[in-house]
Amino acid sequence: MGHVLKAPVFATQSFIEAIRRSGVGVDSELQGYLDQAQGKLWEMTRRLQGLSTINALDKIEGEWVRISVQGMLSEIYAVHHGEAEVRSVYLFVEPPKQDVFLKAQPEKLDKLFENLFYNALRATPPNGSITVSAQTENGKIRVTVADTGCGIPKEELPFIFQRFYVGANNKGNGTGLGLYIVHGIVTELGGTISVSSIVGKGTKFVMEFPQA
Repeated sequence: MGHVLKAPVFATQSFIEAIRRSGVGVDSELQGYLDQAQGKLWEMTRRLQGLSTINALDKIEGEWVRISVQGMLSEIYAVHHGEAEVRSVYLFVEPPKQDVFLKAQPEKLDKLFENLFYNALRATPPNGSITVSAQTENGKIRVTVADTGCGIPKEELPFIFQRFYVGANNKGNGTGLGLYIVHGIVTELGGTISVSSIVGKGTKFVMEFPQA
């Protein structure tokens, strides 16, 4: 369905651009309607991008394997510290003192932390920090991703894991699927995820997974 809908959506975009370029008969009222059409078209494009993301995730069929949590955090640092450095954001990882293991499909686990990292990076100003830490507690593995970014308004917190929900800070550039996918992967791994946030101070996601 996502593939089939791309053609009419992009065709509509072309028509809108053609009308704007010609300028013939485009008064202020029509310009207003074009702006509204453009806004609705962006919403459709955003959701199509989301469908493509979900399709790609559904195609991951790799085996479930035991994954070292210490190794997982080391890989997160290796993959993402360069991007953080370019943005003048400090990336810290704090692995557990004694290694533990969880069972997962590695590619989905990569997607989970990729989404959390990029959300944190977008929200965190220069000289801020992102910290990924892990510890064991009551036989479970607790993994925390915390940033010192702009934070999430209290009234938005109950909705952030809903599909296609875009908060005020991401209007115009979010697909509303990053945290929905994160929640889905955590649940698939038999885990739970919670969030706490203070506007202007940062956000913390806490995930708990069963040990392998």
